[in-house]
Amino acid sequence: MTLLSCITALTLGAVMIYPPLKLLNDVMLKHLEIEQDILLAQNINRAVELLARAIREAGYRISQNSINENDIQIKQDGLFKGSAAIELMQDLPRHLAYDCMGNVLSKERTRQQKTYQHFYLERSRNDPQSASLICQSLDRKGHLHQAELLNQVQYLRIHWVNPQAINATMLSPKSPTGLIKISLGVMRTSKTTKVNKLIEQVRWVAPRHI
Repeated sequence: MTLLSCITALTLGAVMIYPPLKLLNDVMLKHLEIEQDILLAQNINRAVELLARAIREAGYRISQNSINENDIQIKQDGLFKGSAAIELMQDLPRHLAYDCMGNVLSKERTRQQKTYQHFYLERSRNDPQSASLICQSLDRKGHLHQAELLNQVQYLRIHWVNPQAINATMLSPKSPTGLIKISLGVMRTSKTTKVNKLIEQVRWVAPRHI
């Protein structure tokens, strides 16, 4: 077999093998992207559920004498792109309950006999165009400590909502109406396809004891 025939055979072989290899590579990349989307969706759902659980429990009081209108504080114009933040307090519940870090709420983790949780966005150190969702709670000495729940966050919006206008735009951020709307947007950045995708989760939560 001459050198020319060898080169010709190798070229024809490469031409025939390339399409299925390219297809296999595309399938693997797509599969990896789907796995990343599923994992990100699970992380977003977990973060929103922690926030929603804290809101549902906020305002809990053992007796009517402990009512405090400041148990739920929604603040706008936060550290990242004017994002929202929320501070939540409650009497120490009689039932088993956890803070945003998974710690059991106990007497040691209170201030003035109330638990405390704070959710807000903090600009990411590695990417100034995104933020991290931070939760703060109290440790066993009653001091603040914090944990990062989610990164690549683009916005966090929290508003009191008129229950009769869920599908409208009637928002009243300063008036406790019994219903809170949470909107969390996270940017999915794919290293394989290099295509960014904004994933948003919206949830309406009603505090149980307000």
